[in-house]
Amino acid sequence: MKINYRLHFFTFIFVFLFFILINFGLKKYTLHANIITVPSLLGLNMGDAEDTLLAYNLDFVIIDSAAYNPDYERGSVVSHTPKSASKVKPGRKIYLTINPLTVHYIKFPELTNKSLRQTISLLKNNSLIIGNVYYVDHFAKDVLRFAKMGDKNLSYNDSLPKFSTIDLYLGNGYLSEVAVPNLIGLYLHELKQKLNNNSLNVGSVETIESLDSLSLIIYKQEPDFNQKVPLGSFVSVFADTVITP
Repeated sequence: MKINYRLHFFTFIFVFLFFILINFGLKKYTLHANIITVPSLLGLNMGDAEDTLLAYNLDFVIIDSAAYNPDYERGSVVSHTPKSASKVKPGRKIYLTINPLTVHYIKFPELTNKSLRQTISLLKNNSLIIGNVYYVDHFAKDVLRFAKMGDKNLSYNDSLPKFSTIDLYLGNGYLSEVAVPNLIGLYLHELKQKLNNNSLNVGSVETIESLDSLSLIIYKQEPDFNQKVPLGSFVSVFADTVITP
């Protein structure tokens, strides 16, 4: 009986130590303990961004941005992937989107009383970006009442930086709610048009670390399909890469 007890005891000790050694080895092999928290680079010029990333032992790739962001200086970082506070391994590439150094200006088109479809087409043709859609009391559903860039009300022929983001204020047709469409299986790059056409906006988007939205497909949405929400509500989605054979 004593022999069996000792045998079981030593077997347990051996298995326990073996597990500890294997676990330690795997962590060491995968650099588990050597994790870097990505710093915030927003607003930094390229020199400061490069110095910061070198100090953190991180690499970087610059992605030129065609869209000028007036909230940041020209040539500064306006976004980066992975985002700040993300956990990464040493040497990880951080993809930096830079505010354009040269800004081209264009005239704001005449959009008064245009339908949503006409408004989107005219804005895109004039190198402007559609922001969010909001709704105001008016008998004509989805007909533009006015447009804004930030807090500024826009008028015909106003001079704007090319690729500015324009928020649209549309008539609600005196409706208060809309049913959320089914987004499951939709490609991520198709999301905004789908939601805008249904009087809704894009909320938060959770994805894997990928820069190619063409390869991302939506597998979860909040609120769910067919749920009634106020016009102009924000719908959040979760997307992953498409699995191909």
